[in-house]
Amino acid sequence: MRYVFSIMLLFLVVQFSSAAPSDIESDMNLFLSFGSRADGTDGEKEALNYITGKLKTMEIGFKRQPLNIEKRGHSFSQNVIAEIPGTSKGQFIIAAPVDGGAFSMAFLLELAKVFKENPPKNSVSLIFLGAEEGESGFHPYGSRIASESLNREKNIFAIYLEGELPPQKWQLKIGGNGKVAPYWFVKKLSSVLSSDFIPFRLRGTDIQVARLGIQGEIGPLQTWLDSNIPTILMKGSGTINSTESNRQIKNLINAMVNLDKDLEIIPEKGESIYIFLRPFSGYMPRIISELPYVSVFLGVSAILLFIILLRFRDVRLNMRRLSRYWWAWPLLFVIVFLFFFLSTLIVEETLLLADFPDIWIHAPGTFVFFKIVVAAALSLNFILITRGLPLPRSPHFYSYAAIVTSGLASLVFMAMDITVTAYALWTIINMMLFTATRKIRRKTFFLLLSIVPSFMGLSVIIREPYTTVIKSLLLSRISGSLVLTLLIFPIILAFTSLSYWRLHYNRTRYSVLTPTATFTLSLSSIITLFWILSLNPYSVKNPQPLKIIDSINLIFNERQLEISSPGPIGNAELSLDGNTYPLENLGRTADVRMPFNRTPLIVESDSRSFLGRRTITGKISGEANPENLTIHLNSNTPFTLHEANFPFEMSPSGTSAEVFVGENPPFPLSLMFTVNNDAQLILSVVGYWTKPEEPPRIIRRDIEDSASRTVLIEASI
Repeated sequence: MRYVFSIMLLFLVVQFSSAAPSDIESDMNLFLSFGSRADGTDGEKEALNYITGKLKTMEIGFKRQPLNIEKRGHSFSQNVIAEIPGTSKGQFIIAAPVDGGAFSMAFLLELAKVFKENPPKNSVSLIFLGAEEGESGFHPYGSRIASESLNREKNIFAIYLEGELPPQKWQLKIGGNGKVAPYWFVKKLSSVLSSDFIPFRLRGTDIQVARLGIQGEIGPLQTWLDSNIPTILMKGSGTINSTESNRQIKNLINAMVNLDKDLEIIPEKGESIYIFLRPFSGYMPRIISELPYVSVFLGVSAILLFIILLRFRDVRLNMRRLSRYWWAWPLLFVIVFLFFFLSTLIVEETLLLADFPDIWIHAPGTFVFFKIVVAAALSLNFILITRGLPLPRSPHFYSYAAIVTSGLASLVFMAMDITVTAYALWTIINMMLFTATRKIRRKTFFLLLSIVPSFMGLSVIIREPYTTVIKSLLLSRISGSLVLTLLIFPIILAFTSLSYWRLHYNRTRYSVLTPTATFTLSLSSIITLFWILSLNPYSVKNPQPLKIIDSINLIFNERQLEISSPGPIGNAELSLDGNTYPLENLGRTADVRMPFNRTPLIVESDSRSFLGRRTITGKISGEANPENLTIHLNSNTPFTLHEANFPFEMSPSGTSAEVFVGENPPFPLSLMFTVNNDAQLILSVVGYWTKPEEPPRIIRRDIEDSASRTVLIEASI
């Protein structure tokens, strides 16, 4: 039996190794040659037609899924869904976007061939998704309509594969907004990727940030998660040479085949509380599930409680001291919180002085350091100034207050996420050891040790970077400052205890510890402030991004250029329609009126009446290939829109209607409406071009501009 299994395994290896990377490269280059494959473009249509033609050649069943089936929203695009039956009840979805996945689509076609020759365990659906990227609120069309059409009664899981070129590494996104892929899915996928030597990036903090819902934008993955389908997004990053690419393609095909084989029986329990550990990229990841993790957590907590009981006399004595001055703890907590609140305001004012609201994105570590140092310096200054006030001077009060604050932080973080609580537990342990020891050097050591999780957490958040988390900690006046207070306040209390310990036990009147630390932090904050104000992240090698919106109002025959950039623009030259205009001392935004010399949009209409109804035919023409047309019918009195050749939505007042024509509509565009005969309507059209003809340009070496055009026209119909 063992020999039979070995022969079968050898046969499978030979079959899968016969996958032709050259075919994938050929298909990928063909998709790239189609140009833009955005929603409704000719390139998208050519890509979908090529996919269906190849599926027919391989004799694989498929269906075209139109994306204009909704009452609201419209797209000229389609999904193509290829179905390969399996031998079990599960369903394995592998999806790729048409508009951003030349390599992914080519890979799916090759994977279709592999599964056709070697039937999968789970039924495999290969979905080529149209209309994924777009500016409207209805995007991503492809993912939304595909996920809604899937049968939820089956055991189902999905991989979203996104890559325009063969990637150097795959970035794994496992969830967001509080929803994450279950334990069994992450474990199996990370295991097969590691076993097949496929480089990927996934950190344990990614999972925690996603579970807390502060991960930022996750694109189409959110649509699949909202449909309650376990989904992991694999997004390619970097590029790779052809030799390495061939090996990675074969390994990736083996990984998808192994994933299907390993998940023949899909666990019913969707466990979402787990810890993902992978300290080095070359090592096999380890995942600790909920039961052992919580068991260890409770065990450590029980040991801490046992230690407290062993020292009951000291605890009782110091708890009396703490209860005597109980009012000082909330007072100090509020004061430190107010200092963090004030430091937030200082950061906001610094951004205003620099006239660069987003500059913190270019130096997040500096800004977080600045906020924390300002708050800490203010807190230590408060300690120095208030020594004459009737605040407690016992070092034991402050050390026990530090333990109480750490415990409170643990309870707050436990409500947020149990893994975050583990870091707070580390602080409690060190605060207890800090309180228990009598030697000043050991106290200093445990105080420094208690800072480690906070320091490591902030460094990971900044290095990744988790922009949404940084923004919350940096610019959120209430919630961000409250979290930082819970993290830093125990350290400030322990430092104060250490300062009073020297005064109490060394029998000295003064301690240089607090003044030295205060001076150091204050000087650091001032130096950081001046550095921030002089910071300019842009240069010739890293040009400053700048947007120009060419706004043309054909109602009043006006033209205005709306210029915007993340930072101050300064002096530059504007090139428009063959002429050059000097621009001086521009800030982040500027509105420049220019001569009206263009008519990019034309509306023509005709109507006929029959049996109390009026049918209006219209034609919108002008500058070629608008990316979007926003169309409204307006009237001073309520009217009835009986039907139209595109989806529409009436306003509650009945005096206006929006008509949805989708992205990249065919142009010129023909319209047809049927309304009540006495309706007096105005057809309002806004056209939007991201690549307009003869766009305006800003001339300067260290600026990288992008121009778009917006045109407004109205016509009585």
